[in-house]
Amino acid sequence: MRKLYFWIGLVISAVALWLAFREVHWDQLGDVLRSADYLWLLPSAIALLAAMAVRGERWRWLLGGRGRVAWAPAFRALSIGYLVTNIFPFRLGEVIRPVVLARSSKVSAMQGLSTIAVEHVLDVLLLLALLAVILPGLPLPAELALGAQRSAVLFGVAAVAMLMVVWQRTRIERVVAWTLRRIPRLHLESWLRRFNAIMDGLNMLRSPRLAAATLAWTVLAWLLSAVSFHLALMSFAPDAPFTASLFVTVATTIALLAPSSPGAIGVLQFAIQRSLLVFAVSETVGLAYAIVFHLMEMVVMNATGLISLAQEDLSWSSIVAQVRRVESKPPAPATVEEA
Repeated sequence: MRKLYFWIGLVISAVALWLAFREVHWDQLGDVLRSADYLWLLPSAIALLAAMAVRGERWRWLLGGRGRVAWAPAFRALSIGYLVTNIFPFRLGEVIRPVVLARSSKVSAMQGLSTIAVEHVLDVLLLLALLAVILPGLPLPAELALGAQRSAVLFGVAAVAMLMVVWQRTRIERVVAWTLRRIPRLHLESWLRRFNAIMDGLNMLRSPRLAAATLAWTVLAWLLSAVSFHLALMSFAPDAPFTASLFVTVATTIALLAPSSPGAIGVLQFAIQRSLLVFAVSETVGLAYAIVFHLMEMVVMNATGLISLAQEDLSWSSIVAQVRRVESKPPAPATVEEA
């Protein structure tokens, strides 16, 4: 199944890359790249780092607040996760970062892993809410508007389901235990411990204070991401409105939910290019911007991840070994060995 998913991701990335370059002339693309004002990439990179830092703080609140996890270990684990996701398939960085954080905190890898599902639902819900705000002023096709509405309903249902699971934890535990007992040759206690660790990771939803703080940091993180997009866009389309960057932020995030190659090569370029067409930014300019922004993003994220590896006293080989273990035996994350 993993191999099939991997090849599907490669095919989707290849098709997206072909679609992005299909109507673009290479000489015009070169002209756009040569005439761009690349000084805007510096503040864009700073905004990107700020967004990553805020996501590290948001993760702390998802894990139970400042008393449980310090910001620096959370940020380093997050950065290492981005590095792994950019290099390996299957978004394995999302499995690695809780394992890295567990080395230096009171939070287990399973508890950290459970918060990532909450992260994704919060992110998509917020972005769909943002899309609903800017949608009336955009000249979008009816099919795209309808798709956004359906996605909002889908993720709204997911959010409600998570809340119900948290509020009815005792009953859910009984149902899970009853189900597991009927599976032959299953170690009941170990699987119940895993389930309880996941439920502990969702406890943030029971606290209004933690939920409000998490939501506030989520809003700030995505605004900084949009600012990073916009500052880089000034290099190629200085007259583009900030609404364009907000729309690109939403569109690319939703596009990245689909399977793709490591680093989302092709998918990100196509999503950015097509999003900017709504704002009359040509395919050539949109593609040039997408290529440069993606390259800058990869450099910033990967460099931060490598620095974080050194600060955590981890070797790249230990991370690769952990990735191989996850690929061969998905259930429970093992411990990352020190360098």
